[in-house]
Amino acid sequence: MDRHCGHALGIADRVGSLTPGKRADVVVIDPAALNFAPRFDWVGQIVFNGRPENIDAVFVEGRALKFDGRLVDVDTDRVVREAEAAATRLRTAG
Repeated sequence: MDRHCGHALGIADRVGSLTPGKRADVVVIDPAALNFAPRFDWVGQIVFNGRPENIDAVFVEGRALKFDGRLVDVDTDRVVREAEAAATRLRTAG
């Protein structure tokens, strides 16, 4: 959300800038990846060539959800098992 939206919504005191005490979501992208070459139009490269593996870190309200390229506090094996079980239930239900 940009700072103008915060003002329009009456929440500019809580959002709109990286300031202590404000809520913020931050995504850190690793620009060294090959898929970002040539490196002159960063916005275009991120929009058209960016992939999940380019995201090094994600912070939501100061809490790390992804750090050093890995999800934080997520049991990925469990997520895969539960997704496969759900898919099996859907396939057999029909």
